[in-house]
Amino acid sequence: MSRIPCRARTTGTTSLVAAVIMGLATAVLGLGLGPVGAAATDARTQRAAVRASQAQVASQVNALEGTQAEISKALAALEENVRGQEAVVSDARRRAEASSAEAREAEIAAEATNKELIAIRAKLARYAVAAYLDPPGEEILRRFEAVSAQEDETRRALIEMQSGTDADVIDQLRTTKQRLEEQRKRAENAKAEAEAHVAEAEQALTALSAAKNQQATFASQVRQRLDERLSEAMYLSRLDASFGAQIAAEAAALAESVSGVPVTPGGSSGGTTPPVTTPGGSVSRPPLTTVGGITVNSRIADSLRGLLAAASSAGFRLGGYGYRDINAQIQLRRQNCGTSEYAIWQMPADSCSPPTARPGYSMHEQGLAVDFQSNGSFISSRSNPAFGWLAANAGRFGFTNLPSEPWHWSNPG
Repeated sequence: MSRIPCRARTTGTTSLVAAVIMGLATAVLGLGLGPVGAAATDARTQRAAVRASQAQVASQVNALEGTQAEISKALAALEENVRGQEAVVSDARRRAEASSAEAREAEIAAEATNKELIAIRAKLARYAVAAYLDPPGEEILRRFEAVSAQEDETRRALIEMQSGTDADVIDQLRTTKQRLEEQRKRAENAKAEAEAHVAEAEQALTALSAAKNQQATFASQVRQRLDERLSEAMYLSRLDASFGAQIAAEAAALAESVSGVPVTPGGSSGGTTPPVTTPGGSVSRPPLTTVGGITVNSRIADSLRGLLAAASSAGFRLGGYGYRDINAQIQLRRQNCGTSEYAIWQMPADSCSPPTARPGYSMHEQGLAVDFQSNGSFISSRSNPAFGWLAANAGRFGFTNLPSEPWHWSNPG
């Protein structure tokens, strides 16, 4: 067998080692990041959707005509929706912050690993250059020519030592690159999750704003009803203590149920526009006429006269009370709410101590409403025969009922 020159064999071995090193390095350098899936809607978001649906149903309740129980249930549903949306916003923000923190942590780790990888690559490059310029295999290859068993064993150990060192460095390169890839994927996934949670928080904020507006709109209607009830309770208690106390208790419960709902600045909570007052600060009275003991605005006097006559012919002796002086209510607001224009005319009744109706909300103050009595007692229920007659006939004379108050009938004139 012809013998290959030592330098040629060494150069061939060196080239093979260098090729293997470079090939493995190239193979483990490639990075591929898979697509990051969108965050799935969790149970809390689903519950928020259910609450929003329930709130939508609740907002359809007629706050002026519904029963006390219906109003309370609707307010509770609207409040639950607001609180639920606040929880979704808070949770989405917390998750976004946690995902952002995780992304930063992964990026820092990836940066450190990348520096480690650069050092390993430099080490491999030095091995390759050294193997090419000063082949480490010369001594090993000379020992290949030995014939004794001892020299053969030494030769094997040297080969294994050299190849083991190369393999260790290549394995280190591979595992470091794999760790870098995992850290970069983790950072990308965390960033995507953070963005998804930020978008979720923005959507939840929009839903929260809508929920608060929905609640405020309904609350403004409830507060208008509260103005009616408080005004009625104060006046009726002077005429019928027991009946007035009943209305006052209902008004107090209504005030309690709506007191926690914020009043939107410049929003739909309403309030009446202060009327033109006399030089003494009083509101002038409308022209008044008394019909059958009931004082009303003169423009509806004939309509009331016709209604009372028709009721009498049908066997119902109706009486009642009409006009109430708005100035008395203004004075009461000054006493219980404050002396500013806002306190008197716009502050919600439930913000006063005790709750006090805003002036200008009752048609009694314009003389365009009557609280009817039958046989000396207020018509407190729809089962009252007199209510049945009014329901069937009052419309002919221009009077309509406030459904939550069977005794209250108004005529815009």
